[in-house]
Amino acid sequence: MKKVVLTLLVVTICKSSFGQLTAEQRIQDSVIGWWDNNHFDNKIKPTNDPVQKKRIEIDDKIVEWMKKSYTPVGGLGTSTRQNLSLRYGVYFMVWNVSFSKEYLDEKGHFKPIDEENTPFGISVNNIPASYAVKFLNGGGDYYFTWPPDGYFDWEKYKDADPKIHLNVYKYITRINEVHSVFLAPNNKLPFVEVTKGEYLDASEASLDKEFQNKKDEINSKWSDSKSREEAYGYEQKEMDRYRNAIHKWKEKYNNRLNEPAVLHNMQPTIIGDFFGDMDPFAISDIEKSRKQYFPLYKVPANIMKQCKTAQPQWIAVWFGYNTKENGNQLYEMYTAITQNLNYDYIYNYFFDPEKVKGIAYKPANEEQLKARLDGYRKKNAAAINPVATNSARYPDAFFFDDFSSANEGGDPVNWYFKRYGKHALVTALKDHPGKWLKLGYGTPVNPSLLKKPLPENFTLEYDLSTDGDFSSRTGGAAMLSLNTRGATEDGVEITGGNGTRVTVEIASGNEADYNNNNYRGIVRVRLNATRPVKSSTLTDELVYEYPLREFTDKKTTIHVSVVVKDNLLSVLINNKAVAVSTDFKTPYGGKCSTCGLQPGTKFNTVFWNNTTDDADHMNVYISNIKITRQ
Repeated sequence: MKKVVLTLLVVTICKSSFGQLTAEQRIQDSVIGWWDNNHFDNKIKPTNDPVQKKRIEIDDKIVEWMKKSYTPVGGLGTSTRQNLSLRYGVYFMVWNVSFSKEYLDEKGHFKPIDEENTPFGISVNNIPASYAVKFLNGGGDYYFTWPPDGYFDWEKYKDADPKIHLNVYKYITRINEVHSVFLAPNNKLPFVEVTKGEYLDASEASLDKEFQNKKDEINSKWSDSKSREEAYGYEQKEMDRYRNAIHKWKEKYNNRLNEPAVLHNMQPTIIGDFFGDMDPFAISDIEKSRKQYFPLYKVPANIMKQCKTAQPQWIAVWFGYNTKENGNQLYEMYTAITQNLNYDYIYNYFFDPEKVKGIAYKPANEEQLKARLDGYRKKNAAAINPVATNSARYPDAFFFDDFSSANEGGDPVNWYFKRYGKHALVTALKDHPGKWLKLGYGTPVNPSLLKKPLPENFTLEYDLSTDGDFSSRTGGAAMLSLNTRGATEDGVEITGGNGTRVTVEIASGNEADYNNNNYRGIVRVRLNATRPVKSSTLTDELVYEYPLREFTDKKTTIHVSVVVKDNLLSVLINNKAVAVSTDFKTPYGGKCSTCGLQPGTKFNTVFWNNTTDDADHMNVYISNIKITRQ
């Protein structure tokens, strides 16, 4: 009797714990916070210089404000104070973390994972995502190009608020390679547009300095006067060539020299702008439409001199644009900086201090911030226990999920996925009923409540869809992986060691390519089995490809079935067999010796992965996943 009770207890424990999220999975919903180690903040040294002391005090204030406004979720925050000649401030990062031993300290606390970080910051006297014009600088004024709003990735930012967020509408914003919010006295930056005439004059004036630099370089390399004179002569001809080009553009733009200088090159140089016949101000229509042009500005010399003091001339808050698709770690960082950093307080602290005298800093929308963090904590706690998958439609199925248990725009219930990068989200599709899982990219998903192993004979089927009307040769693509090996603790497929793995990659094609050799729609099946033979390893690899005309820019949804029966493997599209293992070939086109699975093969993991070529702009979806015994 005791033995029976013990057995029942073990079964009960296994059932209750089966499918629970691992600690690694729960990181993504965990409120982790800031690293208490100063490894990245050890360059600021004590000083008696009053300007430097004041700057360090301001850096410390910036760290305090950020930590009150943003608590890292799904990652670990660090800060690095900076104190340079003309600019200072704090460079922040949020890092990926892991429970792997190499990423824990001696007390078991998280450490940053090397090189897996996302930067953001609050800078004083800095212009994020701008580019110095080095050959013009060094004489007092500071020249720079500054890409316009919308530059860099117009598709990525098409859904972004053009002024970033209501919380910063009253301030100066810029969206190019990063999102930036600028705070300046009277809401006016001390930047001056440079005219075409000034750019050409300053470029010509720089030639004398450039020629002297070349002469100094020549003098350091050659000691005999003849060689030096020959080298001087060559460099003089080069300078004359550049000078002639500058004069040519002065003549061309004689009546337009007072217009703002908008350059073709982001990082102009003497050679880049004044060599050959390329007009430095010529912008094509397509470059204009994409905002791929570069206005030229300068910070006047008197402001540059003020930048050496402790009083900020302007403040720049900069960060990357992130949505829910980028995962909780990055989306929480973006949300906190745009909605909870108190820009009004920071502005007044520097430029209207009487308004905040004696008032302590508080985050903007503090209750919203608290509620959001509490929501992560509750979600993480709830994720420890599995939620039953909705299988009412097919109660006899070995496995079924149509994602109806999940909220639209939320996480798939009882599925493992990573939340970094473009990750999986539950969504709805126009003209297609039910809910779908929009696959991320580089972040495979697998069902955490799947019973293991799968039956020896089974049918796995699912619906696959892609965004339509694409002009490229391929649209959405996804790969299904069946593996006899297990997965790691953090849900990563194991591909090393002995075992059998079947992958079914399906890519949609463009119907415009039907009648040429460029059609890219395909079903590609690979069967790879490794097994020990004596002291070595034998590998059997079989492949099969089917030109898939059923899945295109016009026909955007298909039904996929993978059938394993009596060791034979078949793939069906819309219930039509398109690949059968008896037709598989070796990678070099030879006949298969074992045209199917080894007897007794049982799969333990099932993964889907987004393999779309242009995953930034094209999506792929799965739904109605069902596994039945044969």
